[in-house]
Amino acid sequence: MHVVFLNTNQLRGGAAIAAHRYFTAFRKNGGKASYASVHLDSPGEGMINLRHSFLLRKIVKYLFKLERRLAMKRKIPGEGYWSVAHWSRFQLRKIKRLKPDIINLNWVNDDLLSVAEIGKLNVPLVWTFHDLWAATGGCHYPGECVGFKHGCGNCPKLRIPGSHDWSRQLWKQKYKHWKDLNLTIVCPSNWMARMVKQSQLFADKRVEVLPYCVEPEIFKPIDPAPVRARHGITPDQKVLLFGAVNSFHDQRKGAHLLVDALKKLEGRIPDDQLVFLVFGAEESPALSEVPFRVVNLGFIREKQKLAEYYGASTAYVLPSVEDNLPNTVLESLACGTPVVAFDIGGMDDMVEHQRNGFLVDHVDTGKLADTLEKLVEMPEADYEAMRRAALKKIETDFSPKMVGERQRVLYESLM
Repeated sequence: MHVVFLNTNQLRGGAAIAAHRYFTAFRKNGGKASYASVHLDSPGEGMINLRHSFLLRKIVKYLFKLERRLAMKRKIPGEGYWSVAHWSRFQLRKIKRLKPDIINLNWVNDDLLSVAEIGKLNVPLVWTFHDLWAATGGCHYPGECVGFKHGCGNCPKLRIPGSHDWSRQLWKQKYKHWKDLNLTIVCPSNWMARMVKQSQLFADKRVEVLPYCVEPEIFKPIDPAPVRARHGITPDQKVLLFGAVNSFHDQRKGAHLLVDALKKLEGRIPDDQLVFLVFGAEESPALSEVPFRVVNLGFIREKQKLAEYYGASTAYVLPSVEDNLPNTVLESLACGTPVVAFDIGGMDDMVEHQRNGFLVDHVDTGKLADTLEKLVEMPEADYEAMRRAALKKIETDFSPKMVGERQRVLYESLM
């Protein structure tokens, strides 16, 4: 049984990292698999480069950019990422030559596959949903909109919404090409599974929940002293870590909410007691508003280095207002670092309130500030128990061995 994992990027982006971890877990469990990507950064065993010749690559890039311009013209600015996937990406012949018994689609947007090409994949398909694009008329995260439940239309993200607007037209194309697919949907979180089961497009499809995993040989507890010393952080100071790509431009990531919560802590926590570490963020005026010392680590490419910052932190804070099953939360827990997050999306699959972290029950910066203050002032014995619970959660629910075995069972059921 040969499983081909498809993802637009090999390692860039959260979906690519998660897909690669699925692939690795399956192979380590004895599975035969290939990982095919348009943008291959690190060649290795099982890696397949789907990159086109120069001329064809230029054609696909032109068509994709045309779709992007069209989306930017019709969509309200600041309303998140939108994918059209209308024109062919010319990958079907290459994929067929890989002779897959099963294709596991992951994040296949941008320049990998069009809607019509997905409909022409004639082997059993497993589609891992890293966001909700497949179920909507174009957006990747619908927010409070429930249009995907009945076929979209009247889209709040479009400049000119209507019952037969662009989102409705794009949704109908998906229905036309995908209604007869031999398709099983994998959702990394229970929240995503609930959303998919409510969608008109996939309500009759098989839906399985299979969580992400992390590399235990990389993300593990460390001695925090050397990392802290490198940045002038004393052993008694509390460190809050936050990270997300383009976090200060994407409202869904909630960086502005975290900054507001930290501002509310001014005077409640001594300014020399707390340090705010940020990674993955460009310089932003918002950071200057934080009333505590801020260390901007920039973009971190090396997993080992990222693991060190998790291990050197008191807590990882994720203020997203909509998310699936963020890799960063699992990475933090695997390093024994508790997590503070709003109780949204798949957070409660990972964070057990007051056991391995804190879940703030409403998207409220005042409540987030109260929770952060509570964490900072926790007795040492209670905090150490929380660290142990974080490690235990990864071991029992998110280990590569467990994920790889569940993949094998799923794929064999399709054969």
